[in-house]
Amino acid sequence: MKRLALLAVLAALGVVALAASSASAMPTEGAEKVCTTTSQNVTTRNVKGFVTAWNLDPRQASFATCKTAKKVMNKMLSLRIEKPKVYEGFRCTPTVVQTEPDVVNYKCVFKGADTATYIKLVFTAKYNMD
Repeated sequence: MKRLALLAVLAALGVVALAASSASAMPTEGAEKVCTTTSQNVTTRNVKGFVTAWNLDPRQASFATCKTAKKVMNKMLSLRIEKPKVYEGFRCTPTVVQTEPDVVNYKCVFKGADTATYIKLVFTAKYNMD
C-alpha cells in the first residue's frame, strides 16, 4: 500500500513539473511592441507599426522583433500594393481606407506551422501622390 501511495505522489509531482515547464515555454500573451520605419513613399516619412505576439515559441521569436517588422513594413511600403502578399512568413492584407491620397491599413499575420505562434503586425500608410 505504501508503494502505491509513493507512486501516486511521484506521478503528481511529475505532472506539476511538466505543467510548470510548459508554462515557462509560453511567454505572456499579447505582448506589444511599437516599431518605427521611414519611407519616402509616405507623406509623414515615419510609419509606426504595432507588433503583438501570442503563444510565441522561442524558436520563432525572431519574427516578433522590430528588425523583422521593419523589413516587412519597408517591403509593403515600397511595393505600394493593394492586394494580399506574403513576405518573410507574414501574410499582409491591405485595406484601402481613402484614395487621392491613398491611405492603406495593413494587417500582417505570421502563424507558426507546427506551433501555436501567432504574430500580428498592423500599420497605416498615407502614400505620396507621386
